[in-house]
Amino acid sequence: MASPSMVLYYDEVSPPVRGVLLTIAALGVRDRIKFEYINLFAAGHLSADFIKINPLHTIPVLRHGDLTLIDSHAILMYLCDTFASEDGAAAFAIRDTLTRAKVFNMLCFNNGHLFQRDAELMRKIFSGEITDPSGHLKPIEETIDALEHFLKQSRYTALDRLSVADFAIVSTLSTLDLLVPVKADRWPRVYEWFVEMQSLPYYQEHNRVGLERLREKLSSRIKI
Repeated sequence: MASPSMVLYYDEVSPPVRGVLLTIAALGVRDRIKFEYINLFAAGHLSADFIKINPLHTIPVLRHGDLTLIDSHAILMYLCDTFASEDGAAAFAIRDTLTRAKVFNMLCFNNGHLFQRDAELMRKIFSGEITDPSGHLKPIEETIDALEHFLKQSRYTALDRLSVADFAIVSTLSTLDLLVPVKADRWPRVYEWFVEMQSLPYYQEHNRVGLERLREKLSSRIKI
């Protein structure tokens, strides 16, 4: 299973990183992984040493022996495949093809839609291209509309039980909530699910802390 060679490069201000941290906490394997902090706001991801690890200079990155994974969603699935057969983490095991497809589908929704719209807006805010995001929120609202539709089909985002798709999506949604507050009157199922996710025993430490760091940085750029 895991060995001392499993290393996660991270900065918890990043939503994809927080999704991975939530998964690690849920699997109960934090002590099986070495954590290497990469300070995004100090351009640590642009250092020559880190670019040798990931030429795309993005985080998270997971290295395990000769394997280097540079996408958070690939990391989530690998962590489940590596650890979820162990006692206490069996609920996150994804065995059958149909279940895996449902989880993959929502991971792709996060990667290709929800997070991409978050990342695009955040890049423009931190570059100074956008100083008032109020006129740029419609694409995000439309994507949350889609999440509302999906959550009417199942209790959680992919299944009727918690999966790694929920961790990926809640880390993104909680970031978007800084700009587009999730309100029960427009998105009742999203709101209900979001409240439930925030009640998880590991949510505060592994999502809220990084989110508050991001809020502090964001508030220096725009009014939130």
